[in-house]
Amino acid sequence: MNSKIAQIISQLPSLNFEKSKKFYQEILGCELANEYDDLLIFVWDGIEIHLWKCDDEIVAENSSCYIRVNDIEAVFERYKKVLGDTIALKKQPWGMREFYIIDDSGNLFKFGQPIQ
Repeated sequence: MNSKIAQIISQLPSLNFEKSKKFYQEILGCELANEYDDLLIFVWDGIEIHLWKCDDEIVAENSSCYIRVNDIEAVFERYKKVLGDTIALKKQPWGMREFYIIDDSGNLFKFGQPIQ
């Protein structure tokens, strides 16, 4: 028996599926894999991410996901092309280089790579 975790899939709230589909596809570059009445399933750089239908702004504005990347400069440049100066790459005192993106519902995505 293999008791190791095989995969972790982020499940974040969406206040509006139509706006979320547009944001995740056009801004983040995700592929919509499946759509149900109360769930959207995207594939983002080969990783699944789920959005569930939510009507509480407070829940969405207090949800986040931390994404570690191997080349923070390349990922930052990719999103800077579509988001412009709304994002900034910073060195953090906890030893990470990070930038943040907030989606259409208020979910926070933190991208980071250890400072080497």
